[in-house]
Amino acid sequence: MDIATYGVGLFTPVILGAIEISGRTRGLVAQDLTLAKGSGVIDLFLLFGFLLGIWMVPRFGRIRMQAIGFAGMAVGMLMLVVAVGLTNSSLHIPLIFAGFILFNLLMNAGPNSTTFTLAPILFPTQLRATAGGFAAGVAKLGATFGVFLLPILKDRFGVPSVLGIVSAVSLLGLIVTLSLRREDTA
Repeated sequence: MDIATYGVGLFTPVILGAIEISGRTRGLVAQDLTLAKGSGVIDLFLLFGFLLGIWMVPRFGRIRMQAIGFAGMAVGMLMLVVAVGLTNSSLHIPLIFAGFILFNLLMNAGPNSTTFTLAPILFPTQLRATAGGFAAGVAKLGATFGVFLLPILKDRFGVPSVLGIVSAVSLLGLIVTLSLRREDTA
């Protein structure tokens, strides 16, 4: 999850600029302000996702919400891949914002909300702290990978490829979640 979260989250303005949401006819300052506003609107859905997670995780369960979140993240990134190819279409801007909003909303309602709550229910008491520490350590490796490697991949292969990679990583999270799931009562 953190590969996608940090890889996309920290570079949302760069990604928005690369997929041309602001138009190139205005000046640099106007373009930067448009990108900052777009990022701000998109980032509001991170907060809404956490609020949704607070309400949904206890009702639907951690595993189900994690699976729904990973699926939403994958679909959100695929929507962005499609939007990149529709630069001359009236669907371009709405599809970009819908993709980012879906990604942010379901990431925080799902995997980001369940990250620290799964270790206590999945492991016996003697291993819970170790499991939580291991999960946090692996997450930090994913965050580092996302922050440092995805921009290099973007420069080398382009935005659609990076969005596809993030979608694939999210899909992998969904597959692992579903294949390793067990009964989730909370």
